Amino acid sequence: MRQPFHSFERLSQLDPTGETDLQDPIAVEQSLRAIFDRHYGGRYDDALLRAACADAARAYRGEYPGLLRCDTLYHDLRHALETALTVTRLLDGYARDESADAAAAIDADHALLVILLALFHDIGLLRRDAEAHLWGPALTPIHEERGVEFMRAYLADTSLAALIDETKLIMATKPVYVLPADWSPAERLLASLLATADLVGQISDRCYLEKCRDFLFLEFSAFGLAGKADSPYPDSKTLLEKTPQFFDGFLQKRLDVDFQGVRRYLRVHMGGADPWQDAMQGNLDYLKTLIRNNELDRLRRRPKTYIGDLP
Repeated sequence: MRQPFHSFERLSQLDPTGETDLQDPIAVEQSLRAIFDRHYGGRYDDALLRAACADAARAYRGEYPGLLRCDTLYHDLRHALETALTVTRLLDGYARDESADAAAAIDADHALLVILLALFHDIGLLRRDAEAHLWGPALTPIHEERGVEFMRAYLADTSLAALIDETKLIMATKPVYVLPADWSPAERLLASLLATADLVGQISDRCYLEKCRDFLFLEFSAFGLAGKADSPYPDSKTLLEKTPQFFDGFLQKRLDVDFQGVRRYLRVHMGGADPWQDAMQGNLDYLKTLIRNNELDRLRRRPKTYIGDLP
């Protein structure tokens, strides 16, 4: 039977499994709840999960009280939804892993917490009402701390209020953050799942290379990391040229050492396949080929930022 034809634009909206449209908040919610229910059905606050998915979409659209419409290009609503779905898949893989210590099982409340933190891990990039004069990416150096602050307030009157101190797990998504030695093994595991979902979701994106060139470079320029002769990335070409070394060195260590190699649970979730690894490796191999042949101009896709419908 002939498979339906999908344009690249349509394919680029799907997660690496090809199952979920990452630019459809309702579809993402349905997918993550279907996965989550396999292990936690009836044991978690379903209403809170539904509300959080809706609130995240509202926030990025500029409809959430106290926050202005998202103006970041790379860290958009799609990325928030993607991270939440990916961490849910990681949780499923962890629950299914036969080698995992049964005593280290993640309970329903903590599993729900890490999904909510994934949804809102970049909420600190959204400007507050009094910050209309700012460009959101300028908040990058402190956005994780702002995210923790937001989530402490968000969870205060919910069924997860007792876990409010665990909002600190968002800090694990900060690029140079070292997980504190005094964090418990459970906290380190949850932080690793969250940070891994953040990284894997980005790098497995079909438009990852173009998004680095067109979007991430501009965000970096907002706080001095790019765009100037004396900055690490004076131009977008340099950013792309340095990406393979950054991935093979720094990011691989983050994923496999700092975050305990928990990305292996995606393979468990999929029953042996790992489309995230395939997509990441494909992006990096292609980039290395373009750099070697001096053909970066072959990156001609024009990625789009997704923040939902206009209010």
